[in-house]
Amino acid sequence: MKNSIKIVLVLILVIIAGCSSNDDEPKPESNLLIGVWKPIKFVYVCTDLNDEEFSTACEQTGRLTMRSNGTWTETYFYEYNNVCEDDGESSGTWKIVNGKLIVSENGSDDIEITLFEISETTLKIGQYDEEFCEGNDAGAHYYGEYIRVN
Repeated sequence: MKNSIKIVLVLILVIIAGCSSNDDEPKPESNLLIGVWKPIKFVYVCTDLNDEEFSTACEQTGRLTMRSNGTWTETYFYEYNNVCEDDGESSGTWKIVNGKLIVSENGSDDIEITLFEISETTLKIGQYDEEFCEGNDAGAHYYGEYIRVN
C-alpha cells in the first residue's frame, strides 16, 4: 500500500511539473530591455540617403524607462532659447512576443516595432517603412538609438 501511495505521489509531481509553463519566465530580450536608456541619435535610411541626427546634450537628459511590470515611460527634453526644458512625457505598456517588441501608448492599440535590436548597452527601436522615403523603398527605415544608463 505504501508503494502505491508513493507511486501516485510521484505521478502527481510529474504531472504538475509537466504542466507548469515557462511562459511566465522572462525571456532574454525582456531581461536586456528592462532598465533606463538615454537617447543618443536618430537614424533615417533610404536607398539614396543615410542621415544621422545626434541628440544634443539637452535631449540626452531625457530617459526611456522600461520596467519589468510591462510598463514604459519616456521623458523628453528640448532646448528653447538656449535653455534646456522638459518637453513632455509619454507612457504605455510593452511586451515581447516571438522576439518582437509590441508597445502601446496611453491605452492606444498595440504597435509592433519592426526594427528592434538590443544588446547589453545599446537599444535600437524603429520601423521599417517602404513609404518613408517618398516612394516604394523596400529598405527604408528609421530608428532611435539609446544607450543604457541603469
